[in-house]
Amino acid sequence: MSMKKFLAGVLGGAIILAGGQTFANPPEVPDDDKAWQEEEAAHIGGWAKYFSEKYGVDSAQIEQALNDGVHISDIRQAAMLSKLSGKNFSEVLAMKVDWFQVAEKLGVTREQVMEFFKQEREEHFAKNSGVDVKTLRGLLNDGYEPHDIAIAGRIAQASGKDVKNVLSKRKINNTWEDVAKSFGVDMKKIMPHPPERVHGK
Repeated sequence: MSMKKFLAGVLGGAIILAGGQTFANPPEVPDDDKAWQEEEAAHIGGWAKYFSEKYGVDSAQIEQALNDGVHISDIRQAAMLSKLSGKNFSEVLAMKVDWFQVAEKLGVTREQVMEFFKQEREEHFAKNSGVDVKTLRGLLNDGYEPHDIAIAGRIAQASGKDVKNVLSKRKINNTWEDVAKSFGVDMKKIMPHPPERVHGK
């Protein structure tokens, strides 16, 4: 697995997993109608569970919206605004004309929305880099590049060392493979297979 593919998986943004499937990678349609219905029901249930747990909204309402054919991006926006405003998910979804207009009606500012997405990206990146959000923010403020934090975090996690110690070993005359080897880490073992599709920035 190449370093480029590894970083695409770590840096790619909010990867959404639901029911064992990547968010934008729906299951293959079985040949017979009954099997298709069962597969589709399981997939919708997985999405409903994911959004319910992530945003604290009623999974039954999300499942109903999915069954009604509401686009998944609209469901995510409604769930996010429901969480930020404290309003019922279905009521927020019904308000949709333009999501920024809905946010304005709910008293949710653009700054709140941008901060919300920023936190989501940081949480996702930190989780996939093997560091906590506080450490991630500190390293970014110290001027470290995200891709270096991602790789160093994985090496630190595998070796039980501090991520700053790992970062300090990366010099102009060596590679991350060299750094990993110096900590007794096999780079191939810390590079998970990235998902086929990644959403967000």
